[in-house]
Amino acid sequence: MYGIINQSIQELVLRDFGEETWLTILAKSNVDVVEFANHTVYDDAYTYRLAAGAAEVLNTTLEDILKRFGEFWILDISMKKYPSMTASGGQNIHEFMINLPKFHNRVYLTYPHLIAPEFNVKETDEGIWVEYHSKRSGLAPLMEGMLHGIIKMFGEKMEVSHIKSKAKREAEYDLYLMTRPRT
Repeated sequence: MYGIINQSIQELVLRDFGEETWLTILAKSNVDVVEFANHTVYDDAYTYRLAAGAAEVLNTTLEDILKRFGEFWILDISMKKYPSMTASGGQNIHEFMINLPKFHNRVYLTYPHLIAPEFNVKETDEGIWVEYHSKRSGLAPLMEGMLHGIIKMFGEKMEVSHIKSKAKREAEYDLYLMTRPRT
């Protein structure tokens, strides 16, 4: 993964828990890099170890850490560091989600070696269905956190349900349904 991912994990930990906690996470993770370069590709193992180390140090689950990071990525990284790219996704949640399958086409211009997930998005009377296809395992909670971040980015009141799980072998991809709460 690109260094910006690991930088962002560091930013989240520093913001919410401080430098001492970040240094403890680095030590627990056996990560020998202290400063990640934004456009450098690092072994995915660094990111997985940082996430596992954060879960252990913060006494929570890996799933919770990944969800929290996914939401942080949307609200603090994409909106602040890439506002024009994020804004180009659409003026409302409907447009943004329908355009999501094309989103990484723009990202490839900045990060040409990106191994990006693919999305199939469909809107029905039930809500917005999102198929998440990733070559990496274990990142479905990150995607769920990102969906929550997108909902907050647009100030919507929606719920996210993880309908099918690739990890549980329920499908070849993870399937989410974004719905409005029933009144």
